[in-house]
Amino acid sequence: MSSRDKLIQKILAGAKNVSFDEAESLLLWLGFKVKVSGSHYVYRKADTDCTISIKRRPQLYPYQISDLREGLIKHGYKEK
Repeated sequence: MSSRDKLIQKILAGAKNVSFDEAESLLLWLGFKVKVSGSHYVYRKADTDCTISIKRRPQLYPYQISDLREGLIKHGYKEK
């Protein structure tokens, strides 16, 4: 299992600690494009209506992890 797969499973399982760098790496790998507005990074994917906004800080806020989880579910990922 790759490190990305482990991260996806961690997020789907309800992780409470996900770093900005981990989230950004994963979103870019999934094909999201980023638009920076101040300290907020807004990730959008052209072929979906999925938009994820995260603030650049060491650890994501719980609501941002929830948004990230919902985005993964929209992409067809399921908790194992």
